[in-house]
Amino acid sequence: MRVVSVLRLLLLSFLFYCGDVKAETADNICFVTLDAVKEKMAAKEEFFLFVGRLDNVDTQRGLKWLEAVEQTIYFLDTKEIDYVAYKKFVKKYNIRTMTHLGYFKGKYQFAVANVFTVDLPSFLGYQGILFQNQQNLLY
Repeated sequence: MRVVSVLRLLLLSFLFYCGDVKAETADNICFVTLDAVKEKMAAKEEFFLFVGRLDNVDTQRGLKWLEAVEQTIYFLDTKEIDYVAYKKFVKKYNIRTMTHLGYFKGKYQFAVANVFTVDLPSFLGYQGILFQNQQNLLY
């Protein structure tokens, strides 16, 4: 009985922690819905999209890396998407990993990168990117 109570307490603390991650995200990370992404595509905007689950450790690490740049990054939390719509989206854009960073121009994805191994300034193509707190990045 105590084990069950402890497990419940751990689960609740984890859920509260994930909620705090969203609240503590830097200003350059903008949370979007799949509909908002489709609207940006229809408007033929250029944007960087980071796809992942907010309750995933790798996604949280990726967000920490992306917080260090001044470029606006849109974050799509796959947990918030209808399963059928999500499967259609990932199939169309060949998304095969839990954490996915892509560069979109309209409805076309021009570049894909692993947020942990890519040289972010080169990938983002922006010479003025300043890394604000490199010592706070998670490795």
